Amino acid sequence: MSQAVVPTDRPTRVGIIGLGRIYDLNITAYRGFPEAEIVALCDLDEAKVAARGAEFPDAGRYTDLASFLAHEMDVVEILVPSPLHCEIACAALGAGFHVNLQKPMAANLAEADEMIRAATSARRVLRVMENYVFYEPLRVLRRVVESGEIGEPTGFHMKMVATGKGGWDVPFETWMWQFEQAKDVGGILVYDDGWHKFSVALWLFGPVREVMAWIGETEIGPGFTIDAPTTVMWNHENGLRGVWDVTFGIDMLTPSRYYSSDERFEVQGQKGFARVNRCTARVRQEPSVEVYVDGESRAYHALDDDWGSSFRDSSRQFLRWLRGDPAAELLWSANEARAVMQFLTAARESSRRNMPVRVEDVGP
Repeated sequence: MSQAVVPTDRPTRVGIIGLGRIYDLNITAYRGFPEAEIVALCDLDEAKVAARGAEFPDAGRYTDLASFLAHEMDVVEILVPSPLHCEIACAALGAGFHVNLQKPMAANLAEADEMIRAATSARRVLRVMENYVFYEPLRVLRRVVESGEIGEPTGFHMKMVATGKGGWDVPFETWMWQFEQAKDVGGILVYDDGWHKFSVALWLFGPVREVMAWIGETEIGPGFTIDAPTTVMWNHENGLRGVWDVTFGIDMLTPSRYYSSDERFEVQGQKGFARVNRCTARVRQEPSVEVYVDGESRAYHALDDDWGSSFRDSSRQFLRWLRGDPAAELLWSANEARAVMQFLTAARESSRRNMPVRVEDVGP
């Protein structure tokens, strides 16, 4: 893209709705970034509006959607819980604003399609934010794969251990609310974290043809379960096979500035492999990226492997894209995000039916 869709003779005016925990990561994009300014903040909780507003004293402060959408803005960043995405995104698009929407896109494909129609009708951009594809070690992994250094890719494996110790102090009631909202969409790990992993697979290797999944359950408290152990396997249209393996270690300590989630990503090639050793947490102290070819290993030591930086870089890319920067990437457009939602839905359906599911057969 080379043509701007927002004015470039002034900073892009951004309003944010939803001022909870994820705000702490997304707001980093606007600190020290002269091409955009926060002009409005909105949340049902007046205390959050006051606390967040202290950093942006000139921004409008709102506790209701209608008043917020009456403010003069170019972009609305939506950080509310996923079940509210469709209603709020459609309202923001209808009010004439471009939208940067927190993932997962929606509760289901029908809602995703409703938002896409709203964006098309309003002639506005609906973008679903994905931070993992802006995480520098994963971007290095992609460059290594595309360079041919490890040969033709023959397999892709992602490993995740969800743990019970370390990381952010998230209030118990917040976790319970998230578990409750994820019941109908395959579980909190498959729905929320799985969105990231399915995004990475599509970003690296393109469309997926077929999925086979086993979504398990582990009780973590009276009436509450986590969807692990889980294994998802799939075939890309290009013939490459991928695997996402999820386990749960409730007593495992996971040092992290963010969530207590240990992740690894590995692409096997005909000549060697490339591996990302960590992402959200910092369990493994090896270099963040390692490449093995022809009996020799090469390590990357000087990468920005702070997972939080990927949120900053993702939103800044979108803002630059809106302003016409030809080097900027949208990731994900509304239709690309729908493909992630369809992949996720196919995994859920496969586990429910206990059989492989073709992605193209999954619909609203």
